Amino acid sequence: MVADLGEEIEVEGQTMSENAYPAESTPDHLDDSSTSHEAPLMDEALNREVEEAMAQMSAEEMAVLTPEADAPPPDQGEAVHRGTVVAIHGDDVFVDLGEKSQGVVPLTQFGGKDAHLSIGQAIEVVIDRHDADSGLIFCSREGAIRPAEWGTIKRGMVVEGRVTGMNRGGLELNLKGIHGFMPASQVAERSVKDISCYIGETLRCEVISINRRDKSVTLSHRKVEERERAEALEKLLAELEVGQVRQGVVSKLADYGAFVDLGGVDGLVHISDLSYSSVGKVSDVLAPGQTIDVKVLKIDRERDRISLGVKQAQPDPWRIVEDKYLVGAQLAVRVTRLADFGAFATLEEGVDALIPLSEMSWSRVANAAAVVEVGQMVNVVVIRVDAPKRRIALSIKQAQPDPWAGVFESFPQNTVVDGKVTRLTDFGAFIELTSGVEGLAHISELSETRIKNCAEVLQMGQEVKVRVLKVDPEARRISLSLKMHDADAATAEPAGDDQAKAAPNKKRKKPLRGGLEGGWDWQGLSF
Repeated sequence: MVADLGEEIEVEGQTMSENAYPAESTPDHLDDSSTSHEAPLMDEALNREVEEAMAQMSAEEMAVLTPEADAPPPDQGEAVHRGTVVAIHGDDVFVDLGEKSQGVVPLTQFGGKDAHLSIGQAIEVVIDRHDADSGLIFCSREGAIRPAEWGTIKRGMVVEGRVTGMNRGGLELNLKGIHGFMPASQVAERSVKDISCYIGETLRCEVISINRRDKSVTLSHRKVEERERAEALEKLLAELEVGQVRQGVVSKLADYGAFVDLGGVDGLVHISDLSYSSVGKVSDVLAPGQTIDVKVLKIDRERDRISLGVKQAQPDPWRIVEDKYLVGAQLAVRVTRLADFGAFATLEEGVDALIPLSEMSWSRVANAAAVVEVGQMVNVVVIRVDAPKRRIALSIKQAQPDPWAGVFESFPQNTVVDGKVTRLTDFGAFIELTSGVEGLAHISELSETRIKNCAEVLQMGQEVKVRVLKVDPEARRISLSLKMHDADAATAEPAGDDQAKAAPNKKRKKPLRGGLEGGWDWQGLSF
């Protein structure tokens, strides 16, 4: 091997030619009949010096160490050749291509100094060119970026170019001396409003046309992105399974959800799958660039679509609500949202409950805003839990003292009390006697004279004196009257039998409006 170097080597101040040895060091068993390709015996110092010299040689210099191939080198082109790593020297990897052919590949294409390569490892390469003078075959790792040189450049080749400027049609690039142009439509797979953001960047591009007269090429970064995306999607779809939990990066937000990059391929998280809590806007939960865990919910391989869920990748808080929130339990909760039918409150992250309008106060409530506001803390009682349907009902009024307790003793029959008109209807007026306790004065009990509607004698919020006609604590109903003449009659002496017979009760020809004919019938009335 040393004899083939064709150079003189200086050892310990003496000069040796490629076939000469100092007379005193010539081994006795080597005579003049030894061939030039037989390696002489050398001491350890000489071995070390030769190894160090070889380690610093370039690929071209190392080429002289390779015997001439008896067979022609493999064909140049896009064909992939399988080889075996035989040596790694400096920045070059030497590969045995078979048929006594040896190629060299830049170490940078394997990751540089940190490359995980070993002698005897099989790799696949593409031949770039064959140097006839040195007999060396220059190769590129399959799929790696190949140097753009006029002697080797061709359509379909992937090269690297630095964006140096832009014009109306697209970007201008420099491929190590070769001028490149990239149309705006070929800059990226997705639409880019301002392509000037690429100036100064180095892009991997595919050569789509060559103008050898002007020594310029037309390039496409979009084709590289599309091919890489298709390869990544194919690989990812082969690995993905429904039910897997994977890490991804939020790439884009939309009104209906968020797109998450799983590693070159985007999946969609619908807004309903972002959180177990109610989500108004996607931006309230996620932000572009955020790293999150997602669960694969559905894979549509025909349309290359992946459905993901954020909340499904987290423990479901509704699994333990029946054990955690018992009916009758008293809680302090924060109001998070108002609705026409009540208010929503958050018990914990992912668990919202409803306070129905009818459970907000013992008094009649027109809307939730009249009782609570968003952000307010209120005391409630759990009145219903339905975990399978993810529903919990709360009550504010049941967390407060019952105003109807002792109402019979507070408002005995024929008592005259003060009240406030809270609501007018076609059949009468509702009058609040105390907080949480309302009574109904039928339209026939509003005036001594006949009236057609309640507004003729009463107004909303008006303070009035009323007489208690009847109290039903169990049904929580009180009948009232604004007529006061019967109050005096109740304190007078009872009439005799003769007087009672002489003045029989007159029967009404028509039933009272509101369903009060013949006594109380509150069916269908709601407070």
